[in-house]
Amino acid sequence: MRSRVPLAAVAFGLLFPILVCGASDQTAPPASPPASLSFEDYERELARIDRGLQSLPEHPERAEDLRASIPAKWQVQTPSGHFEIDNSELREKLEAYTNESERRAEVLPEMELKIEAAIDGAKEFTGPVDSTARGKLDRILADREFRGVAKTQSPLEKVKDWMMARVVRILSRLFGAAFAHPQASKIFLWCLIGALVLAFCAWIVVLLRGSARDEYSYPHDGDLFLPSSKHWQQWLNEARRSADRGDWRDAVHLAYWSGISYLESSGVWKPDRARTPREYLRMLKESNAARPALDALTGRFEFVWYAQHPASSEDFQFSLAQLEKIGCR
Repeated sequence: MRSRVPLAAVAFGLLFPILVCGASDQTAPPASPPASLSFEDYERELARIDRGLQSLPEHPERAEDLRASIPAKWQVQTPSGHFEIDNSELREKLEAYTNESERRAEVLPEMELKIEAAIDGAKEFTGPVDSTARGKLDRILADREFRGVAKTQSPLEKVKDWMMARVVRILSRLFGAAFAHPQASKIFLWCLIGALVLAFCAWIVVLLRGSARDEYSYPHDGDLFLPSSKHWQQWLNEARRSADRGDWRDAVHLAYWSGISYLESSGVWKPDRARTPREYLRMLKESNAARPALDALTGRFEFVWYAQHPASSEDFQFSLAQLEKIGCR
């Protein structure tokens, strides 16, 4: 069954951080720009902080000076670009170390671990490049489970990304202008939240109206579908004909119903066309010797039919093997 991405949830996820920040800090002064460092300076700063932390057990009074020497953020420049590092957590822990002496034994190891992890990360960043990494990645992506993964963005995906970036930029400007006026911003905020909640509720109603039975088209002859109304051997013959045509997805599909018809004809359960594949599986007792095979057969059928993964001859051969274990010989 294809997953349906809720538009309301996507919009709420994009807008909520902007709304919260704008609503909670309308009068906050603009933040100071992050301190700019080269990567070598960044490594030296980490080493300096590490030495400072090591000296704190003997000189706890130095914690405040160490905190004052660490800016709220660093902007580290590298040949491949720049990135920001937020030091707020480290500064908060240093403040706690200064003001809450009873927590020092707890706070200091946390800070040391954080700085040691940052030092190790910096060393790995500057380490030699593994020339075989690309080949390893290509071999992994060549595996069967990654066949449907696109290695590059399609033109349509690039257009989508560009449009999303434009929308976010426009909304950011809109919210910035709205939050410049406190009263207007409150009205705007609550109207937007109300619209998002209504959209989300509407999506939930639509989702609940749908079901697996609505989306699945049962194979049937005439007006009534019961798996056992067609002999399991007939199902299997049709599956083999689909396999001969190279239609592996339909072959796996028909092979699955061959197994269900066999079990239903054997009296394992009473016929009922309304059951889903998972309901058939639950009706087979754990003690039944055919349960593991039906479980595997159902999983492969769902993988190919509901998830719509590309099917192959291996999928069909796997289904035939499970049918033999069930008793379809």
